[in-house]
Amino acid sequence: MEKILVDYSQIHLQENIPLHEEEINNIATQKKDFFKNTPASLLVALIIMVLIACYFLQNDFKNFKYYHYLLFIGIVLALYAFFYFLIWLTYKYYLRNWKKDIETGKNQLTSIVISRHKTENDEYMMTFAGRSQHEKIRLPAEKEDYYRYETGTKVVVSYLKYSKVILFIHELDT
Repeated sequence: MEKILVDYSQIHLQENIPLHEEEINNIATQKKDFFKNTPASLLVALIIMVLIACYFLQNDFKNFKYYHYLLFIGIVLALYAFFYFLIWLTYKYYLRNWKKDIETGKNQLTSIVISRHKTENDEYMMTFAGRSQHEKIRLPAEKEDYYRYETGTKVVVSYLKYSKVILFIHELDT
């Protein structure tokens, strides 16, 4: 891996830039769409789990009493509630980050791409040089942006600080 030389006097970070109406509407759309398919998807996953359990218990059903069926239904409802609660906690986490982003605005960074990597889950991460040698800003990027901007490219990136979302990125003419 090659070492990128960074001139830190060329790195500029503007913080707390107010969001435009379109960006606020985008956040509102994300809030609204977060739970859009959650109950149905969770229900389908639980039905599949119940069908798998029924398949493995098919020989034991003749010995079941009514309270076994009630217990089975109770366990399914408890699992549904548990997984729905986990999704709700995740939603609250994102909601808190969206609220902070709306209050503080966006950041605009003029920097250099110092590294790029792809995670196991096909997330494309780009790392930008910060204002000092020890400061690095790592943000998830779209696949097109990841392949468009090579390591060492000087870029201007606008991003939400708490949600870690790149709003736009473009290359600077050198």
